[in-house]
Amino acid sequence: MTTAQQFIGRLMGFGRNRDGQFHALQEDALAEAAPPEPPTRRHRHGPEPQRIVQEALAAKVLGAWLQNRHQTLFPLTLNLGTLDAGGRALVVRMMVAAADADGGIDEAERDRIGAALDAIGAGEAERRLLPEAMAAPLPLGALLNHVMEARLGPHAYAASLLALDRRSRVNQAWLDYLAARLALPEEVTASLNRRYRA
Repeated sequence: MTTAQQFIGRLMGFGRNRDGQFHALQEDALAEAAPPEPPTRRHRHGPEPQRIVQEALAAKVLGAWLQNRHQTLFPLTLNLGTLDAGGRALVVRMMVAAADADGGIDEAERDRIGAALDAIGAGEAERRLLPEAMAAPLPLGALLNHVMEARLGPHAYAASLLALDRRSRVNQAWLDYLAARLALPEEVTASLNRRYRA
């Protein structure tokens, strides 16, 4: 029995003995000390209904915990102030790579990146890096490897959302590729898409 199932079992036990009377505790103690009952036809043909309920509840508890774990592990707000200099540089370079995904960076995309940098707390160092990153972008494979080594996959995805127009099919294909390449769970990309809906 898993820990989650044991926890659910204890909760169900508390529910049966809510009154806290001595005789209820005594019955539990006697039941635990009693020898096991011989198997009945119900036991031979399948698990007890209580066990089925415990397993179903344990699966739901585990699912909810995993969903909450994703929310705490992956950022919902992109803030360059929380990253070191290397991380901030990677975010800027990811914006450039995203804007360049459709074959070039036009004036509208430059303006979009500039506005996005303002919104996420970029400093002078990131603004100075932007023209350099546009003039000499890193090879995409190397850039994504750096992002994964730095564990900045969700940051890179959020930066891409800010840098490009998602109404373009090419840009949407880029986001799908990026999510797959960075192994981002669907719950994370959906949450980031809601947060940074343009």
